[in-house]
Amino acid sequence: MEYRRARGTASAVSWAFAALAYAFIIYIASAGSGLVGTSIAAVVAYLIVFIMRRNLFVLYDARLYRSILGTGVSRLLFDFVDRIRTCFTMPEFVAAIRESLEKSLDASVVLIKSNTWEVVYASPSALTSDPALVPALKHNYRELSEGLVFMDEHLNLTVSNAGARGFFVLCKGYYFFVFTRISPYVDYDAYRVMYGELLIFFDRVLTVAKLFEIAALTKEWRQIAETQRTFLPEMLPEQPKVTLAAYWRPLVNVSGDFYDALRIDDDRTLLVMGDVSGKGLAAALVMGIVINTIRMANDKTDLAALVRTCDSAIRGMGFDDKYVVMFLGLVDVRSKRLRYVNAAMPEQFVVVRTVKGPVVKRLASNCGIVGLVSITSVEVEEIALRTDDVIVLSTDGLTEIVSADGVALDQSPEFGKLMGSAVDSGIDEFVERLATLGETYVADKKLRDDITILAAKVGRLWD
Repeated sequence: MEYRRARGTASAVSWAFAALAYAFIIYIASAGSGLVGTSIAAVVAYLIVFIMRRNLFVLYDARLYRSILGTGVSRLLFDFVDRIRTCFTMPEFVAAIRESLEKSLDASVVLIKSNTWEVVYASPSALTSDPALVPALKHNYRELSEGLVFMDEHLNLTVSNAGARGFFVLCKGYYFFVFTRISPYVDYDAYRVMYGELLIFFDRVLTVAKLFEIAALTKEWRQIAETQRTFLPEMLPEQPKVTLAAYWRPLVNVSGDFYDALRIDDDRTLLVMGDVSGKGLAAALVMGIVINTIRMANDKTDLAALVRTCDSAIRGMGFDDKYVVMFLGLVDVRSKRLRYVNAAMPEQFVVVRTVKGPVVKRLASNCGIVGLVSITSVEVEEIALRTDDVIVLSTDGLTEIVSADGVALDQSPEFGKLMGSAVDSGIDEFVERLATLGETYVADKKLRDDITILAAKVGRLWD
């Protein structure tokens, strides 16, 4: 509540100052100006004043958010929220409960399935060990709809966290009870953020469980493939100075290849390309884990941290033979730079226009395999970007296609010629031609791997 009150006050004050500034500018402009001049001044003043107000308020709101919800007792609950953002299984969730709730908040927790009232996890405390606790909770809360509420010391529903003994969340088929005496001291907005993250977490758990159920009980791989496709972007983001295009063709229903493009702001875009070892259900699960880990990251500009987080998440799944090679590229048109990590992927490409014609730069691997052994050091490299530069990312399913003469595609004259044409082509046309070259390069032979392409073309950087 403190955050929302402070935010509301700041918003009202900013609107008041903006209105006064706007009125003052119009007053000055109208003196000695005709109707047309005043009208033009009004439009220009509106754009300047109110756009500036919006941008300043966004910056202030972010600082206010961190200063109120990221400090004090509220910060302890936010530590738990940060933990569950990278959880994909119930054991990981229980570990987050033990570390961030039981230890930091001195809390007792009970996690229950809503349909059967089966206890999934209970803290080792006197309160949760009481055999009368679950029957009392069932009597008081079984009729509630999904949401977040608070409990008093008698385990009854209370309308706010003032004087509460704990809180209760029902979402996605789970009852989540947390008993802690510091509930009244946590800002209410911290609870709202936690509830939203719990919804996302339980959705992930249900998705993984669905994949396992389909594989184990029905063996309908087409359904698994359809579920896997939901991990990939439905559409690529639109950016003012970067155009994107992609191509994804699995060899079989379930692929190990993945890609993503995430808009951070008007100037920065994160490009993702990767390949999971093997095929089948396990590869689909690892692919989903990596994509969700990156999408849920608070700071998508810290490429080294993203790689380490993905590495930890994959190893936490317990697949001894599953690992990922991946490329993360941060396109920043404001600084005119591409920062990247190539974690054991084949060479990726940047096509540059020069006075002597197009030049194809190769971005070699600068990091080890992700998910196999713990990664402690991640090197981030960067190169300059210029107008019409084209970034071309692909898995080895494209570049390592071999012709009947034994020449790999990325070493062929056809590939070099096509890459050189990228700076003068539309990005969609270029990706389509590159995919066609890959599919036809083997002539009458069959492809032996998935083909995945993600390309980005830089617009005019001097505007």
